[in-house]
Amino acid sequence: MVRRRAVLLVGVGLLSGCSRATKATTTTGPAARPATSSGSTGSETSSPPGKPTLDPGSSLVATAVNSRVTVWSEPGRGSRQRLANPTPSGGPLTFLVTEGAPGWLKVLLPQRPNGSTGWIAQGQVGLTSTPYRLVISMSAHRLDVFYAGRRQASHPVGVGKAATPTPTGTYYLTELIQPPDPDGAYGPYAFGLSAFSNTLKTFAGGPGQLGLHGTDAPHGLGHDVSHGCLRVSNRVIRQLAKQVPLGTPVEIRAAAR
Repeated sequence: MVRRRAVLLVGVGLLSGCSRATKATTTTGPAARPATSSGSTGSETSSPPGKPTLDPGSSLVATAVNSRVTVWSEPGRGSRQRLANPTPSGGPLTFLVTEGAPGWLKVLLPQRPNGSTGWIAQGQVGLTSTPYRLVISMSAHRLDVFYAGRRQASHPVGVGKAATPTPTGTYYLTELIQPPDPDGAYGPYAFGLSAFSNTLKTFAGGPGQLGLHGTDAPHGLGHDVSHGCLRVSNRVIRQLAKQVPLGTPVEIRAAAR
């Protein structure tokens, strides 16, 4: 089942590490699975103690339910910041959960520096799970789509050039936009990532956020061609936009394993 798509038209600098800024329709993408309650933890995941148990190969996703989420450096103490919901692009504020403590969730944050984490109170979010995981092997120029821990598909991908490399690490899908021109530079859909360029602090009026999107230059697939973003064919990005929910982890590797 697919959630109703939002129709908020916003001017964004999203994917500004890839190309020019654009106006885009923000969408919610496919719905993630509701997380089922259990008194035990998941066997292959970092489910919070006493909170939802995950199926093998799945990840826990937290989505804000209020207008702001307070993020702490430690559960309920230390430094703090407040993140707005929805995001500047109009999409829901979403996090990938990495671990938990009673009443608290440690999450990846969609901000610099790459890999930033923080703790949020569980009452500030709704919990779902995603069975998908995306793995990019840059040396092989390959995107692997995993479902429930098993590789479902592989696709050629364009990655960052030597001067503007795609940063390695574990990230997640933060938002999904629908560019006004499906035949343009971003193709018909573009996911925002929680990753940012390490070489471009700003680009085209935005913060240098990276993304996964389609392309109007398919000959660049399988090569180092971008300012850091990940490019796939328009057919593939349409498929991913229908299947893969926000919060899905994205692992970017230098080389295939």
